[in-house]
Amino acid sequence: IILISSTYNNSTTIMRITKERKNSPSQWLRTLGLLVIVTVASLCSYQTGHNAAKLKYEMQVNIFSSPTVTNPVSEKATETTAVEQNAVKVDPPADVKNNDTAGYSEYLTKGEEIFYETAKTFNPTTDKVTDHTYQIMYGRFLLPYYHQNPNMKFLEIGLGCNMGYGPGASVNVWKALFPKANLWEAEYDAKCVEKHRDGTLKGINVLTGDQGNDAVLDSWIETSGGNFDVVIDDGGHQNCQIWHSFLKLWPTVKPGGLYFIEDLQVGRKTGPRGYRKFKTDTCDKDLIAFEKLKEFGDMMIYDEQKEKAHASDIEFIFCQHEACVLGKKK
Repeated sequence: IILISSTYNNSTTIMRITKERKNSPSQWLRTLGLLVIVTVASLCSYQTGHNAAKLKYEMQVNIFSSPTVTNPVSEKATETTAVEQNAVKVDPPADVKNNDTAGYSEYLTKGEEIFYETAKTFNPTTDKVTDHTYQIMYGRFLLPYYHQNPNMKFLEIGLGCNMGYGPGASVNVWKALFPKANLWEAEYDAKCVEKHRDGTLKGINVLTGDQGNDAVLDSWIETSGGNFDVVIDDGGHQNCQIWHSFLKLWPTVKPGGLYFIEDLQVGRKTGPRGYRKFKTDTCDKDLIAFEKLKEFGDMMIYDEQKEKAHASDIEFIFCQHEACVLGKKK
């Protein structure tokens, strides 16, 4: 278009074409023919460029557009927590619904979502996914472990008898997610255990007593036979209770097994409602459980403790908000 405008659409060219029409008809026809050819060529060139630009734009849109992700909210929900807002809503795999241990492949890739969604199907819902975000460590470590070890031996300390919504909220989750596992629960309140033995605890092996008492811990190991794949400490949360339990139960964890400790955030709290009141002859009330775990971390990181790290049976420590999991060397 610019070429046509600059070549033919000025007054001089128009006058020349008009003059040629009178004086030399043949020259006028050649000039007019050239004008037609240039005009048609310009139009074709414009159309080709327009189509190419349109195609390039459409390809860019397809490349950079993100699919819409829906996040359905339960009609029964009256309040949405931050955990719920950030969660990805997925259906539990068919393996879970059918209690079929042949698959569970999604435990390897969607563990956090599966744990969260399974927990939310129960009323009451365990605080592991409401007040806390423990679906992170359980989704990343526990569900993949079960995928490889469906007959795992599993101990949780703390049935939840002192919880406002009642005991056994997490037990329902374990039953749903790990139908082939050998499940054990340990609880301080023996009366609560007896009350629920034929209900929530039906089919669950139960131990009772104080987790901060070495004699009790020894009886747990003797009764259960020890040799646990997984231990979860969600008990009294007193620092010395946590530490006594770890020192006694960690040696009973199988090579490659996992040891979870919840609610470490309360370890520094003091006063009447603090978690530094409990002490024993071998555990001072100033001990803080997470500080002991940090000592393990120093051992694993710094070169001057390399020999101790090689001799230790701790393979890794993973900590998230308020909790940690230790993995045992194979």
